[in-house]
Amino acid sequence: MNYTTLQSSAIEYLHRSDLATLCPTFVANAEAFLFRELHIKELQVSATVITTGGYAPLPSDFGSVSRLTLTKNGRVFTLDYASVPDISTAAWGYPKYYALENNQLRIFGSSDADTFTLYYIPKIEPLGVTVSTNWLLDNAQDLYMYATALEGAKHIRDESEIAKLQGMIPALLDSVKRYAERRGQPATGSMQIKPRR
Repeated sequence: MNYTTLQSSAIEYLHRSDLATLCPTFVANAEAFLFRELHIKELQVSATVITTGGYAPLPSDFGSVSRLTLTKNGRVFTLDYASVPDISTAAWGYPKYYALENNQLRIFGSSDADTFTLYYIPKIEPLGVTVSTNWLLDNAQDLYMYATALEGAKHIRDESEIAKLQGMIPALLDSVKRYAERRGQPATGSMQIKPRR
């Protein structure tokens, strides 16, 4: 499935070919909801963070923080999130806390010479004329299609279809969340029985 067939599938589901020109809006509204609900860890990427005066800009595709690390004197430290730290970072000898503030990272006690690595989940790229697919459509086309159809049902005020689709989507969301978690875990444990030599 791709962006074009997603739209045609949603229109076919609703039996309303007259909604075809509005379907891109339905897709965008469905994405606004779905992207807020999903946190796909396997998409994690990293970026080097440079601070100026204790602040650093977020990457343009930033979605959410996985972790923030500091490399200092050959050691790697993981910083903790705290909007207002209650312990002076001077006691640790290195920055220990960070927060999100005004759409940027605030790193308490950082010097401009510190090197940080931000591990983050990027925003899923919305579908469009130049983006025919993304992680969510590749892995959960049913959820994408029913969420798009729900937006169409809301537009035409089909109360019975709205109720039906709203009842389906939470279970599909849970299924996608579980699937995304499973993909990042090994199928078997790391312990193996090895023959004696």
